[in-house]
Amino acid sequence: MLVASRLHNGVAEFDHVQILDLARTGVEIFVEGNEYWYVHYGKNSHKIVAAHPKNLAWAQPTTVSKGGLYYYWYTIPLVNYYHTLLDGVGALTHYMRLRDANPDIVLLLNRTPRPKGGVTKHPPFVTELLDLLDIRYEFTDPHAVYERVVYGTPLGLRNGRRCRPPLAQYDLLREIIRIAKMRAPAAPSLSEGKVYISRRAHANPLANRKQVLGEDNTVKRGLTNEDAVVEILTSLGYDEIFGENLTLAERIVTFNSMQKYISTAGAGVANLLWTMPNPCSVGGIHTPGFPFPSNDHATHICTGPELNTTIDCYKGKVVFEDPEAGARNYNSPWRINNLTAFRKWAQQI
Repeated sequence: MLVASRLHNGVAEFDHVQILDLARTGVEIFVEGNEYWYVHYGKNSHKIVAAHPKNLAWAQPTTVSKGGLYYYWYTIPLVNYYHTLLDGVGALTHYMRLRDANPDIVLLLNRTPRPKGGVTKHPPFVTELLDLLDIRYEFTDPHAVYERVVYGTPLGLRNGRRCRPPLAQYDLLREIIRIAKMRAPAAPSLSEGKVYISRRAHANPLANRKQVLGEDNTVKRGLTNEDAVVEILTSLGYDEIFGENLTLAERIVTFNSMQKYISTAGAGVANLLWTMPNPCSVGGIHTPGFPFPSNDHATHICTGPELNTTIDCYKGKVVFEDPEAGARNYNSPWRINNLTAFRKWAQQI
């Protein structure tokens, strides 16, 4: 059964459920009585269920009962920084409302992240987000039966399609910004208020990328002439920032203080959310097959009226290093074709 059939105002309530381990199932599943509930919400849900037919061996013996009220945080999106802010924060709005009425509610996070790309542990930004909001949480115990569990959907989905989230999600993001400013006053300062979010993995001494970033396409979708791009941008006063080297609170404070921002399409787009309510001029670089959202995008979370950003998308040519590989998968190395044109564009951001 799909959780969508049980939703009321974006939440579904369950009684006496076992929550299976994502490492065993590949998809989030609650067992209530003899019924397997597929706790997946979004596009292609029916295809995902079909690809993961019910397997009784998934359920481990139950040995403990846990009383009280729990909120299960939809875990699949949390392996990715952008989707944590888009889908994870949206789902947290339900929890925050429930906590107002039920102060003892405990948030549950599946003990295992989405089994994708070799990620075996939740990236730090997931638990750092919970800590910023003073959320009491536990990792799920696959041997436990939980007395009452509430599941809440992301806000940026409606009838399986993307939509711009309602105001409640932006309100929660603004609250996160407020708290981060109190807790990370020593975040890196910017020389001229200009940031380039770097993908130069070879120039970053960070060794444990997979543990810090979660899902990581930085190298697979590498910008092959990025050294030259960085040289151009630093000459224009931009600070090269490796977001993965900062705590979540440090990222928020750093990006909230910037006045100009250049990023390629990908997870770096999410940092626009941290600019609220300040004005920021943004230069967006599309990668082949992966556009950067512009201000006229109708549904993107980072282009709503709540943000005071002006986005100028680079109109120059970008190309895959191997066109055949790029045609098969947009997560392939690419380059900016004309760096002289790129410099002229960057100068006017």
